[in-house]
Amino acid sequence: MNANTLNFPEELLYDTHYQWIKKAGNKILFGLTPYGLEITGDVLYLSLPPVGTEVDGGGTCGSLEAGKWVGRVYAPVSGKVTTVNEAVLCSPALISRSPYSCWFAEIEISRPEELGELMSAADLRSWLAEDMKANA
Repeated sequence: MNANTLNFPEELLYDTHYQWIKKAGNKILFGLTPYGLEITGDVLYLSLPPVGTEVDGGGTCGSLEAGKWVGRVYAPVSGKVTTVNEAVLCSPALISRSPYSCWFAEIEISRPEELGELMSAADLRSWLAEDMKANA
């Protein structure tokens, strides 16, 4: 697999947990990239914090169980969870079918400077190329 051939929309941001981030004003939506799905396998279970929960950027904010993996969901930025995608919580298999439209939660950003720590699509491709080499 070649990181340069993977589909990462240019208008999104990305983190090192294989998540995509869409900024909308002072809020973000986030979810799992197709590459993250390839690593984890089909999502079977998703747990997220309730609306109103304060989360720390880079900190745990849920869990995900998939065909190949059980692990944590990380908040890409600090802030307050304002919405949780109930459709995805009820049917996590939706994520595997359409990862870029199946967001996990919306977070109202409390530390806008953390957005600068996220990667562009080009940065992500470079980071993934190195990550793939290291894990080959």
